Amino acid sequence: MKDLDIQPKSLVATFNSKVFTMMAIKKAAYKYVQAFSADITMHGEQINCQLTFSSPVSEEEGSWLVEDFKKEVLDQDLRERLKAETEAIRNVILAHAFSKTGLIIDECLSRD
Repeated sequence: MKDLDIQPKSLVATFNSKVFTMMAIKKAAYKYVQAFSADITMHGEQINCQLTFSSPVSEEEGSWLVEDFKKEVLDQDLRERLKAETEAIRNVILAHAFSKTGLIIDECLSRD
């Protein structure tokens, strides 16, 4: 009767706001919108995500989804931090790339 071992339709994942950003958690939750909805609340430095599954899940499936969600939160948080750390370099590269287009010179010439 292993198939009848169905858990409640929701589980909680908890994150420390000093470690993970709210935006990373929201992005991760959006990725799983087909599997569950996330009710996100803050309690001090703790971010709680009550994950309500679209359909009943077994204990094993629920645990797997929560662990996968935590990995996705980590991935999204690292992407945000990498983006912030490389923003200045990306802006220099873009400025250099657009300076070679001749758009500025063309505008100056068309005004004359």
